Amino acid sequence: MSRRAAGAVAAAACWLLLCVRWFDVAAAWRPGALESVPALLLLAGVAAGIAFSAWDAGERSPRDRAGLLLVLVLAFAFRLPFAIQGGAGAVTPDGALSGIVALHARDGIEHLVFVPHVPYSGSLKSHLTAPLAMLMDPARAFALVSVLFYVAFVAGVFRLASRVEGAAAWTPRAAGLYAAFAPAFVTRYSVSNDGNYVEVLALGAWACVLVIDWARSPGEERSRVFRAFVLLGLAGWCHILALIPLAGIALGMLLADTRRALRSAPVAAAGLLLGYFPAVLWNTENGWESFRYLLPGGARVGAFEEGPGLGGRVAGMVVGQWPVLMGYDPGHPRPLDLLMLASAWVAVAAAVGSIAWAARVAWREPAPALRLLLAMVATNVAIAAIALPLVAGNPRYLLFLMIPLPVLLASALDGRLRPVMTGLVVLGALGSLGQLPGTLRSDRQWRDFVAALRSEGVTHCFTDFFLATKVNFLSGESVICSAKLGPTTTEYFFDYRRQVEAAPAAALVAVNGANAEKLERRLERLGVTYERKELMKPVLLRLSRKVDPEELFPDREFPLR
Repeated sequence: MSRRAAGAVAAAACWLLLCVRWFDVAAAWRPGALESVPALLLLAGVAAGIAFSAWDAGERSPRDRAGLLLVLVLAFAFRLPFAIQGGAGAVTPDGALSGIVALHARDGIEHLVFVPHVPYSGSLKSHLTAPLAMLMDPARAFALVSVLFYVAFVAGVFRLASRVEGAAAWTPRAAGLYAAFAPAFVTRYSVSNDGNYVEVLALGAWACVLVIDWARSPGEERSRVFRAFVLLGLAGWCHILALIPLAGIALGMLLADTRRALRSAPVAAAGLLLGYFPAVLWNTENGWESFRYLLPGGARVGAFEEGPGLGGRVAGMVVGQWPVLMGYDPGHPRPLDLLMLASAWVAVAAAVGSIAWAARVAWREPAPALRLLLAMVATNVAIAAIALPLVAGNPRYLLFLMIPLPVLLASALDGRLRPVMTGLVVLGALGSLGQLPGTLRSDRQWRDFVAALRSEGVTHCFTDFFLATKVNFLSGESVICSAKLGPTTTEYFFDYRRQVEAAPAAALVAVNGANAEKLERRLERLGVTYERKELMKPVLLRLSRKVDPEELFPDREFPLR
């Protein structure tokens, strides 16, 4: 057995043991002897095995390495203010759920595979954040780990562009710079832990690199395919929508060499299973719930049935989502808003033109890299249009187009069209920077709000889901909030509701002034006195007696889900 094969086997074995040792759901599978093995030792075994089976770096000139280092430093530095100064503003309510998973891992409370009751949103980034959250503010730690994943994505885009047929030195640098200074929507997701999309971008981009190398190396049937699909398995654990790059890569392999792709199917399946192993452990104990999202008539990621039909979704995607994906960021003064919208449509036209250019080249000559990138585009657009709901103004289901698009744009906009590519990079940078003041302001508001709750002696509260999750995370669970008050009463960590219901006192945090006035009227009818504090949100506290939302709204039901 070669050193590379031995290293791969050792890494795989340590990974399987680490999953069984670490995750709570695997307790029934865990031998007693494994309990005494430190998880850190198994993690070191994974790292050592990967090092022994290190991927071929290929022949790269110092200029290529300099270009790669340049785009990585720029991508990191550009997002650092968002992460360090705006971490609490960047985190979303859904993202805060993953943050709470990280807090529980850090404190040894529980080691979860998925966010509770979301069996398609994995905890890879949460567990990577946990040790960093021991050293710094958890919100900053989470945003920083998101940025590091995004930097890995930019590196993947650079390497992917260097593999395009006939690529000049310009191509990977231009693609890398476009990804580093991505459009505003992409930058927002690159510093957020919302939906785990950034992990899928990073893992999917590197899987593409490996598959292109496989297509060009007929003797390498197993190694690169196995590694690519391990990454895709990890991506699938992070989020179920990793099916989009998985389908695109599978189609690209079939287009490159159908026979070799079919011969590689068992190796690909083994790699996929290995990367997805934490989710396999969870599903064996939970009725394979994750896979219900893949079955006709099963659970869905979004409210598909409530949206328009296929034609309406396609029209909404083109008109309402493509410009946002390519740089339009609504909400600015009208003259600037119109300028950004027009610039975004220019970017859309450039993207469509680059796809047409790549299709023409791939049709005329052997071009496995371009064919793979085109397959990625086709599968993402098709799956988003046919199988996913339309979210007005939010092209998150098209986000994985950012794996092929920077490469296609850089490849097509060469020569006399380089100024157009430069303009797209500038558009992305300016649009993204436009988000920074709002992110920093939101960070200050949220931190001040949590600090004010603490200073007022609030330890428990009833509020809405969108407030509860962020307060729970940003306070490090020193203030425990339940979403029972609503309007959105969904709970993910059921223990929060139990704790607030059992507490001797609980403040009421309203979503806005009108909601607070409604609560005040109902408290007065109950004869309950209170104090009202005008913080970021109105807070009713120091009630003369504890009042449960069931008293305030006796005609409502309060399910946990």
